[in-house]
Parts: sequence; C-alpha cells; structure tokens
Amino acid sequence: MSNPVFSKMERDWSRADSTPAGYPTMPGYQPTNAQPSGTTVLDPQRYPYAQQQASAQTSAQNPYGAPSGAPAVDPSAYADMQAAYQAPSADAVDRGRMTYDDALIKTGITFLVLLLGAAPAWILTLTSPLIGLGLALLGGVVAFILAMVNIFSKTIRPALIIAYAFAEGLMLGAISAVMEMEYPGIVAQAFIASVVVTGLTLVLFASGKVRNSPKLMKFTLIGIFGLLITRIANAVLVAFGLMAPIDSMYIMGIPLGIVVSVVAVFLAAMSLISDFDTVKQGVERGAPAKFAWYCAFGIMVTVVWMYMEILRILAILDRR
Repeated sequence: MSNPVFSKMERDWSRADSTPAGYPTMPGYQPTNAQPSGTTVLDPQRYPYAQQQASAQTSAQNPYGAPSGAPAVDPSAYADMQAAYQAPSADAVDRGRMTYDDALIKTGITFLVLLLGAAPAWILTLTSPLIGLGLALLGGVVAFILAMVNIFSKTIRPALIIAYAFAEGLMLGAISAVMEMEYPGIVAQAFIASVVVTGLTLVLFASGKVRNSPKLMKFTLIGIFGLLITRIANAVLVAFGLMAPIDSMYIMGIPLGIVVSVVAVFLAAMSLISDFDTVKQGVERGAPAKFAWYCAFGIMVTVVWMYMEILRILAILDRR
C-alpha cells in the first residue's frame, strides 16, 4: 500500500503474535486450538445465532431448495414479483382517478340523455301545445329539485344527474317546440349559436387567453345573482301590474330584454370558464373518477342556460 499508515497496519497484522484470523493480539490473549486457514470457531455461549445459522446451512434442504429451518417460499411467488416489477406504471385510470376523457364521456352522456328527454316532449308539444305546457312545467319543477339536490349534496350521485338531464330535456323540448311554432327556424339558430359560443370559450380557455381567477369568479357570481334578482323582481311587479315586462322596455331604441339577455350570455360564458377550470383542477389534483359526473352536470347547466338566453334574444329580434 502506498499510504504509510495502512502499510504499517498491514505489517503489524502479519506479525507472529497475531490471532488465527490475522488480527493483532491483545494483552492476556490465549490462543485456542488451531483451525484450518479461513475457518473461525465462535463461542456458542456468546454467539448462539451463529451456531444456529451454521447448523441450518449444513442441514437437509426442504422441497423448494431453502435450508432447513428457513421459511418455505414457493418459486412462483418470485415470478409474480418479477412480473409486477416489469409491468408498466399504473396510470390515472388504474388508480381510479379522473381524466379528461372521463369528463368528456360523462358530458356526452348527460347531453344524450337530455336529447332523449327533449325528443318526445318536442313531438308531443307539436301535437298538443297543452301537453307541451304540462311537460314544461313538470320537467322544470323536477329539474329544479334535482339540481338543488346535486348542488348541495356531499355525495356525487350519477343517477340523480342522469335524472336531472332527462327532466331538463322535457322542459327544453317543450319550450323549444313552442318557440319553433311561433318563430320558425329559431331553434336551429339558437342551437348553432350556443355551440359556437361554447366552442369559442373552450378555445380561449385551452389557449390560455382567458383564465379563471378569484376576481372573475366573484364578478360572475355577483352578476348571476343580480340577474336573478332583476328577473324575479320584474316578474313580481308585472304580476301586480306595477311594471311593464322588461322585453317591452327600450333603451336608446334597443329592447331592454336584449341587453339583459346579452349580459346573461356573457355571464354564462364566464361560468363555462369556471366549469372548464374545475375539470382541469380535478384532473391535475387526482380527483376520483366519479367527480367527472359533477363536472358534466355543471357544464350542462351552463350550456342549457346559455341556449335559453340566446333563444330569448332571437325571439325578441324576430318580434321586431
């Protein structure tokens, strides 16, 4: 060795007054019976476990080739462990986490159920407007109750969300049929406009042009409550004959109803930004897969609201 310290230690260990193992002797050291080179005998009273290990290594083998006294292990267990080690890592689906595909599929299912409810309501309303009025009232009441349950419930219930979509479809189908009879072509226009606004909002959000923020959410929430209070107050005052309907009022030659509905469409678009951000946060934070149903429910509520406001705008324009 080049290091003088290690060289000195090597010379000391090779002296005659060393132990059989080659270590320097200590004062009072008494050599025991010589053993073959490379063999060390340990005191069984001081090292009982070493004696057990030595006897176990020289004993008979068990059926799986393990030393006697050692736990028997099936070789197939090693194969299972190797297969698990070589398997690909678990993804979000394997771990039961929400993905963008989950949100897309669940949203598509809810809108499909909505169309399944709207189709018979549309046909029955065209046959008898009175039946359509009953379906609109029934669907609206049931949809409102289910919406409140789904919003305030701590548990996500996909069955109730599906039921809400069907009830909403009944109301939407009946109202759309009545509007179509009065203003031919208005439903197709409202549908296309709703798809365009929703798609444009999604593109702006995905590209980062528009981002969700606490200020935006606060502004949207205040606007929605203000719009709701305005509509309710106008309906009550009209019922008591104290005020004319908003649709019949004008501001600088523009019907006030159009202004209010345009503001409502804008608020619906802002709500969609919040809905899309909810989907994004759910995926990034590993929300349970069932959370995709709640995201689909929120998107459907917003899109239906937007469709109704666009339908209202087009109806006011057609009346003029």
